[in-house]
Parts: sequence; structure tokens; C-alpha cells
Amino acid sequence: MAISVIGVNHRTAPVEVRERVSLPGDLGLQLLEAIRAERVFDEAMVLDTCNRTEVYFVAAHAEGPLDYLLAHIAAVKGASPPADTSVFYRHDGPAAVAHLFGVTASLDSQIVGESEVLGQVKKAYRLALQAHTARFLLGRLLHRAFRVGKRVRTETELGRGASSVAQAARELARQIFSTLANRKVLIVGAGENAELAARALIRGGCGGLIVANRTLARAQQLAEELLRPPRQADALGAPACLAESEGENAGCPALREIAPECRLHGKGSPEEARAFDTRAVELAEIPAVIGEVDLVICSTGAQDFVLRYEPMARGLARRDRPLLIIDIAVPRDVEPRLGELPDVFLYNIDHLDRLVAGNIARRRWEIPRAEAIVEWETRQFERWLGSLQVAPTIKLLQRRFDLLRGEQIKRYGKNFGPAGGEPLDEFARGLCNKVLHSPMAFLRELSADGSSTDGLVAVDIVRRIFDLDLLEPDE
Repeated sequence: MAISVIGVNHRTAPVEVRERVSLPGDLGLQLLEAIRAERVFDEAMVLDTCNRTEVYFVAAHAEGPLDYLLAHIAAVKGASPPADTSVFYRHDGPAAVAHLFGVTASLDSQIVGESEVLGQVKKAYRLALQAHTARFLLGRLLHRAFRVGKRVRTETELGRGASSVAQAARELARQIFSTLANRKVLIVGAGENAELAARALIRGGCGGLIVANRTLARAQQLAEELLRPPRQADALGAPACLAESEGENAGCPALREIAPECRLHGKGSPEEARAFDTRAVELAEIPAVIGEVDLVICSTGAQDFVLRYEPMARGLARRDRPLLIIDIAVPRDVEPRLGELPDVFLYNIDHLDRLVAGNIARRRWEIPRAEAIVEWETRQFERWLGSLQVAPTIKLLQRRFDLLRGEQIKRYGKNFGPAGGEPLDEFARGLCNKVLHSPMAFLRELSADGSSTDGLVAVDIVRRIFDLDLLEPDE
């Protein structure tokens, strides 16, 4: 069995290509259910974030997996796949393992050192468990990946001073407007990302917020929540605003504010919080209210543009001041033509590299330490996977019983006198051979049938029953 990954990310393709294969909401689950029904792969997991769409799979033989996956992604999205397949990458075996470990260590993130990707990988694993496409091998791989991510967070300073688009938005706004004071913000979307962005801008001193969402009740709920302090720190000690999200397009590192001030509401006193202006509108009302705001942040799970050129252009025609729009949704929420309008400054997720380059450069000295952890953990996983081969297991099983036989002869041989050692040895050898007969026949049958997930599980059970890992030489 081989572990493989096929995917596309911010390094290989621009956002307009990535959005064509993104799988937000329940689309990833639909793809996994199709994979399970057709039994093309033994196991599979979909990792979809604002910067990547990847499918990890386990298969003995997989013919044309990229074409298969693109066809099924197109089917669940109801759109044609990208014509240029060169933007996709594929890694197999140790390279696939190292890639996943690099992802969970945030070495492959757009913002190196961001802390949210570990939660995103956990969410992807839960989705695969729900679809019954993650079994023994992916289960072991993912738990090892979680360990890698935690080791990098605790043993290096790669995440120290991590940046976010919320910070970048404040800097952009200050460049364009000089100050955020008395500047009103429109938040499009009402998920956790939207709340994070809103709170960051409140802390930056913005003058008011309008929350727009497809469901007005949810927009109203968020608008009310923004008048209250955020939740207390979670059990791991991270601010609650950094907690893992279950929402659409959730956990995008672009919207994380890594700063101790997360624990406090940015408007200071309760009186100031009550005076802070927030209100909710439906998406259809955005053109009518766009003239009131100075900054727009879009973060929805919509499959098509939410801010379209024609209705927005009419609303913007009544403005006489700059408008900053930051679209961090994948697929994008804002029709790109809006950026061509006078005094409209449009940024999307692909602009983040330039906006946060300073903080990334300051953390680069920690990258070799994180890479060393990934390399070591990859070797350990491959060593474990190699131990599940049938032939080495048979040899270790024979060695285990030889050791047991020798120990018992040494212990009891003296009770049989000088002539009793040989008969005792024959007896012990015969008994061990009889006990070994069934497990050895079972293992040889597995070897004849070829490798499979079930076979790996069986070998692992045999190794654990007889403590065979203890007989492996130390690396």
C-alpha cells in the first residue's frame, strides 16, 4: 500500500485556478462519499483551506488518479476542471508523508508559522472519519502529523510574531486613510473568520461596523456579539479567537490575530462598547450601504461572486472617497473588475505574501529546526510502515519464540539433570513450533494475497500481541 497526495496550493496556482477546485462546505464530504462508493482508493482524506486543496489517499494501484479526482471535483462543483493540470502536484510514499508533516508544521503555509493549519488538518481528518474513508493507515499518519505540528509549535519559535491579513488590513487602511478613527467597516460573511476580522479592526480603532450575511439572523447575532468581549482563552491557553473553527472557509490564517490583546474588547470601557455602532443587513442591501463604509472584508463560503460589478458600481458612483476591499475568500467573493474602479483598492488572498513578508523574514531562521523535526518524524513513520511487511515480521516472531524457549530452558533445565537438557530443548522447540504454526500460516497467507489495509492492520496486531517492536534495533 502506498500513501499519496495530489493537490494544488498558493505556490503552484493563483487564486482564480484554486477556486475552481476548492471544496468548501459539504463538497469535500461529497467527494469522499463518491470515493468510498466507487472503491478506487482504500482510504482518502480531503484537506481544503483558503490556500490549498489536497486529496490524500491510500491505494495499492491507482490508475490516473488526477483525472479521476478532477472529474469528480467538477461533478460535485458543477463546473469544468482546470485545463492546465501542470499546476497540480503529486507526492508518493515518503514524499507524501513529508509533505503532510510540512503542512501541519506550517512550513508549507502562505504565512509560515501560522497556527491554524493544525486545526484545519484535524477538521479534514474528522470529515474523513465521518465519510468512513480514513482507516488504519491514514489514522496512524494523521496522528503522527498532529504530533509533528505540536512539536514544531512547542520546540521552535516558528510561530512567534505570526502575522495576519487583519494586521495587514489595518496597515493598508492607515496608509490609505491615515487613521482608522471614524472609519466604518463592512464585514461580508458572519462566520468565525468574519468575527476575527471585525474584532481586529475594532481594536485598531475603527468607527463602526456593518455585518452583511445571506442569513440576516446570523448577521444580527454577530453584530450583537461584537458588542461583547470575546470568549476566554481555551484549554490550551490560546485566545478563544484562535480556537479551531467548524465554519465555512474557517481557520484561514489570513484572518488570525496572533496578539495578547485578543482577550480584550478593543473599545475599552463597557460604555464605549455600547456606544460602538454595529448593525446587520442582508447581502442584497450591500450596494445600498456601500457608500457609508471605508473598508470591506469579505469572507463567505459562497461558490460565486457576492460583490458583483454592476450593482456595486452603481452604489460606488455616489462615493467621493477611497474604498479598500480585502477579499480573502476562496472561491473569491469579489468580482475582480471592481478593482478597476477609481478609488477602489482591491486585495485578495494572493496578495498576502507581499503584505506580511517582513514578519515571515524574521521567522526564517527557525525553519531549519522545524524541517529537522519533519525529517526525523518522516523517517520514524517510514520505519514503522516498513515494519508492517510480512517477511520481517515472521523473522521477528521466530526470534521472539527462540528467546522464550532459551529463557525457559535456562530456568528449568537444571531440574532435569545433565541428561535432561536435550529432551527439554526438543520439547520446548516442538511446543513453540505448534504455537507458532497458526500465526505463521496467517502471515504467509497475507504475503500471498499482497498488501492491503486489512493486511497492515493484521500485521500490526500480531506485532503488538507479541511485542515485536521491542526486538527491532534502535535507529
